[in-house]
Amino acid sequence: MNAANRIEPEEGNVIALVDASTVRLHILPDEVMTIAEAAIHAGKTTKTIRRWCDEFGISRQVRKNSPVQVSRIALDMVIHGDWPALERLKAGDRAHRLVTFYRVLADLD
Repeated sequence: MNAANRIEPEEGNVIALVDASTVRLHILPDEVMTIAEAAIHAGKTTKTIRRWCDEFGISRQVRKNSPVQVSRIALDMVIHGDWPALERLKAGDRAHRLVTFYRVLADLD
């Protein structure tokens, strides 16, 4: 594993990054945004948001033809380039300060 594929957590242990394609992101109902809403929020095109959803795993689609649901806090993490926070979110560590910061930032807590 090279340095680009790991993070150094506060405890000093090395942990592997989660492969976005293998994790189904748990999105709380108050965090859900549409692709269009996410594009406006990020100041990007819908094409860019769709690419970020695929690249960073910040969305989910419940069924094949259902709308894509983007996580507001995961999107904010991508916008800010906060990869350690995104990895904590994907690992389900919503109580971690890196994740709770983004919920407060989004005025969800």
